[in-house]
Amino acid sequence: MKHHSSNHLQLFVLFYLFTFLPFHLIFAQDAIKTTLTNGPGRGQEGAAMVCDGQLSTKWCIDSPQQMPYTIVLDAGQATTVCEYGLVTGDDTRAYPERNPMTWRLSGSNDMQDWTMLDDQKNNRQMPDEDLQEYRFKPAHKGQYRYFRFEFFRMRSGTRIQLSEINLYNTVQTPVKATFVSGSGSNNKEGAAMVTDGRLFTKWCIDAPGQMPYTVVLDAGQPTPITEYRLFTADDTHTYPDRNPVTWRMSGSNDKQNWTALDEQKNNHLLRDENEQEYRFKPAAKGSFRYYRFEFIRMTAGTRLQLSEIKLYK
Repeated sequence: MKHHSSNHLQLFVLFYLFTFLPFHLIFAQDAIKTTLTNGPGRGQEGAAMVCDGQLSTKWCIDSPQQMPYTIVLDAGQATTVCEYGLVTGDDTRAYPERNPMTWRLSGSNDMQDWTMLDDQKNNRQMPDEDLQEYRFKPAHKGQYRYFRFEFFRMRSGTRIQLSEINLYNTVQTPVKATFVSGSGSNNKEGAAMVTDGRLFTKWCIDAPGQMPYTVVLDAGQPTPITEYRLFTADDTHTYPDRNPVTWRMSGSNDKQNWTALDEQKNNHLLRDENEQEYRFKPAAKGSFRYYRFEFIRMTAGTRLQLSEIKLYK
C-alpha cells in the first residue's frame, strides 16, 4: 500500500507541474511565440493545441483522408529558425505508434511560395516517452514568417499526436566541462561519470554523512551559462526515488568564493524514465569558470544517481 500511495503522490505532483506551471519553467529555452494559421482538427485536441504553450493539451487526429496532416504556424514576423522541437503527447508511452516518422518543414512569407527547410524520412528518434521534446536542426535556413509542417507517416496507423511544436531562433551551444571534484569515491560510479559523455555510465552515491552531495565542473575559462541539463540514469525507471528534487548551482572563478546562480526546491520534474534530459535555466547570470552543484534531497531516501550534467552557453 505504501508503494501505491507514493506513486499516487508523484502523479499528483506531475499533474500540478504540467497543468499549472508556466510553460517556460518546463523548457528552459524560450521558444518563438507562434499562432496557428491553419491545421486539421478542432476542439480540445485540435491543431491549435500545438502552440498554446500548455503541455497538458495536445493535437490528436486520425483522419486518413486529410493526410498529409499539415500545420502552418505564424511567427509574427520574418525570422530564422535554427532549431525546432516536437513534443510527444501525455500518453505516448501507452500509444507510441502515434509518433511521426516522416515529415517536411517549409518556410514562406506569403503562404503561397514555400521553401523546403527540412525533410525527415523514417526518423524513429522520438521514442515512447510522455511529454518529451526532441530537437531537430533544419537542413536549410532563411528568414520566413510562416512555417509549415507536413506529417506523412506515423510509426503505425494514421493517428498522430503532439503536445507542442516549438520553434527556436537560437541554438544552445554545449560547453566542454571537465570534472574537478565530487562526493563519493573515484570508481565506475563516481562523480566523474557526469562528464564522461556516456549515458550508460552514472554517478551513484548513498552516503548520508557526505550530504549535500557536491560536484564541481570546470568550463575551462569564465563562461556565462544560459542552461544546464540533468540526465537520469540507465535504471531510473526501476529506481525513481534516486532522482534529485532539491539542489543548488553556484559559480566561481577561484573555487573559494561562490555566487549562487540557481536553487530548485521540491522540483519533481525529473521523472522515472531512463536516460532522459531535463533542462533548467539559471535564475542568475554571471561569467564563471567553475560550476558547483549541491544535491540536497532526493525523491526518497539518500541515494542519488545521474548519468550526465551538461552546461550550455
